[in-house]
Amino acid sequence: MGDRGMGYEGLFRRNLGIYEPGEQERIRDASVMIIGCGGIGGVVAIVLARSGVGHFVLMDPEFYEPSNMNRQVTCFTDTIGINKAVCVRDDILKINPEAKVTVYERGLKPAEIEEVIEPADIIMPATDDWPLSLMVFRAARRLGKPAVMAYPVGALGRACTFLPDSPLSAEECLAMPFGLPYDELKEYMETPEARRVLQYYVTEGKWREEWFDRWAEGEFPHAQICTVVWITACLAAMEILKLITGKWEPVAAPYHWHITPTTARIKKFGLFRRLISRLSRRRWIQQRLPWLARRERLLRLFTRMIR
Repeated sequence: MGDRGMGYEGLFRRNLGIYEPGEQERIRDASVMIIGCGGIGGVVAIVLARSGVGHFVLMDPEFYEPSNMNRQVTCFTDTIGINKAVCVRDDILKINPEAKVTVYERGLKPAEIEEVIEPADIIMPATDDWPLSLMVFRAARRLGKPAVMAYPVGALGRACTFLPDSPLSAEECLAMPFGLPYDELKEYMETPEARRVLQYYVTEGKWREEWFDRWAEGEFPHAQICTVVWITACLAAMEILKLITGKWEPVAAPYHWHITPTTARIKKFGLFRRLISRLSRRRWIQQRLPWLARRERLLRLFTRMIR
């Protein structure tokens, strides 16, 4: 593993109090692809770099802007205007100069997903484009690759691993329309009616009602706080390290980490979410969303059922 100074062994020697040498070598040899290097993806990448992961593929078309400062780990006043994946790569190499990092300063196209993710051992979709992330989870499942999910919603965070044989898909766990093509899924998820159904953003994520209403209308961005983003990302990084080393059992779907300001526990996505996922792909169900979005009692009941 090199010398005990600035070589690999010196940098990551304390890991060997926990990991066997062979496990650390697996960490060193592993290749992780992170699609989206913002709040979640950036933290996951840096935690994995500090754990000794030796190979990264980073993809992000966005440049840092001031609104990223409250949660994105490589966003500083001197990185505003610089591509996020480039900034994350630079910090990885400051941690481990031996790391091999491939950067794509562009977005991922739905038609190329399988080709792009195929070389990596583990996939981490962390883009704000949720329909695209769902396409990545589908592709990883087809390719027989594990993929890790992490998403913070204000004061609520969830994280888990999707194995190729997980009984529920990502869209079923998230109660999103099952099997829709990217364009249809994106159109559906960006409607105010589909957003208003997500009342748990308020009840569990503790969004302010005014913010939620403006977000549902497409006027405000997703509400996030640094503490929940980073905790959720660190748990996702731990899931990736579990997959690499085999040392601990992953928290695999339908089980997931459920994080709030007062609790951290493992919960299970219920089968009702699967039913909603299957039904909501039906056009007649989608056409009734405006009706549901206007009925507060039904929304509260729906929110409790998908918790």
